[in-house]
Amino acid sequence: MINYSIVMRSVNANLFEINQAKSRIKAAEKAGQAPSSEDVALVATEKQNAFAIAQYADVMTIEKFAKHIATHGCVYSRADISAILYMAVDCMREQLLEGKKIRLGDLGDFSVSLQSKGAESADKFSAQNITGVNVNWECGSEFKNLLADAEFNLVASRSAQAAVIKAIKAGETVVDLNNPTDGGDNPDGGNNGGGNGSGTSGTGGNTSRQYTLSVTSANTAQGTVSGGGTYSEGSRVNITATPKSGYQFDKWSDGNTQSTRTINVTKNESFVAQFIASAGSGTGEQGGNTENPGGEENPPEFT
Repeated sequence: MINYSIVMRSVNANLFEINQAKSRIKAAEKAGQAPSSEDVALVATEKQNAFAIAQYADVMTIEKFAKHIATHGCVYSRADISAILYMAVDCMREQLLEGKKIRLGDLGDFSVSLQSKGAESADKFSAQNITGVNVNWECGSEFKNLLADAEFNLVASRSAQAAVIKAIKAGETVVDLNNPTDGGDNPDGGNNGGGNGSGTSGTGGNTSRQYTLSVTSANTAQGTVSGGGTYSEGSRVNITATPKSGYQFDKWSDGNTQSTRTINVTKNESFVAQFIASAGSGTGEQGGNTENPGGEENPPEFT
């Protein structure tokens, strides 16, 4: 059973302009001035749709997972299974660092992709330009059809639950869910139980302002992005642009050239990732996947 809660997200094509208008309105109000009527009218056009957020019920540690396996008629003890799992983790890391793709049957394939800073020319590029190594997971057949077998259960979001608990402790009978206590919802598909996802540092249950971080790709056929969502003020969020085969990350809409960057959330902001065709046409240059001489499609980045 997969638990989920519902979140409202803006779906306007011009969300970047709307968020800029919100920032100008906030600045005007802070300065004691009347906001621009054009900005007010633009913000009024904002449209929000309801989306699902997965809420995990428990964290399955490697020890819990070993115990679970042992209960499925396995002839090995929990200690034996734990040891094998720990060895598998160590060996996978070792083999990935040796540049190998690991194929684990129905679990799928694991490989690496690189992030790098651009150089003016190929002869000026060196390993020092490489800024990150990501692990890609291409799920196997058993994980591609989860929707067909999944059952869903609607639950209150962690932030709403935290707001109710706070109200009960304070002896209140009314809960304001428009400004709930931040209990750790992850707008990108999960819940980490103590902070927003995508590298975020949550507020651990303190009431705070919520801001929208819009992260989009200028062309989804060339690359994808992650890290967008609604976060508490002061959260630090990692946003990532991942190019597809044959393309490389160019820059964000604000001119920043780091494919993965950390945003300090203090207001509603929008970031658009721009991609360009790579000279190597999918040979692993700047943010691309590892060269694939076998002609297999490179997997999406595992985040």
